[in-house]
Amino acid sequence: MRYYSKTTGTTYLSNIHSHFPDDAVPITEERYLAVIANAPAGKVRSHDDQGLPILIDPPPYVPTADELCHRVDTAADAARRAVAGDPMRAVEYDRTRLQAEQFAAAGYQGEVPPMVAAWVTSERDAQAAAEDILREAALYEEALVQVRTIRLQAKEQIRALMAAGDVDQAARLTEQTIADLAACVQGVGNA
Repeated sequence: MRYYSKTTGTTYLSNIHSHFPDDAVPITEERYLAVIANAPAGKVRSHDDQGLPILIDPPPYVPTADELCHRVDTAADAARRAVAGDPMRAVEYDRTRLQAEQFAAAGYQGEVPPMVAAWVTSERDAQAAAEDILREAALYEEALVQVRTIRLQAKEQIRALMAAGDVDQAARLTEQTIADLAACVQGVGNA
């Protein structure tokens, strides 16, 4: 005879196991096969009032605050990548900005820094190139500040909503934040 314990979620055979948990109840072979051995996909095991296993629909998925915050972080990472590209490009942009700032501080006089000179064309002189670089750097900086601000504020709000048990509102805020992060970098840098 087969027995089932809802505490352990395990079946026991009387001819093999000498000790059963106190809550072990007899289970038919048919129920064992239908509920445990060959349970259909999309169902989870539960127990009836007698402690016998039954199949039910799984409870709806409820994300955790950490999962929602991770989604926000992932969207912020994507927004930063959209602006800067790879990390070495961010270094290149920063060095270019520094050289353009130094050139501007010198009144656009003297030797043109190499990162600025790389942007000079027949239609754009060194001063125009430096001004263009500084204008783009300001947009880049503003976008990064927005990404950081949106990300951190949203994560705090998500944690507060989840702590208050308002999972639906936290999920909606997560989706809105993801959209806001993508929108705040449109047209900046590589985005």
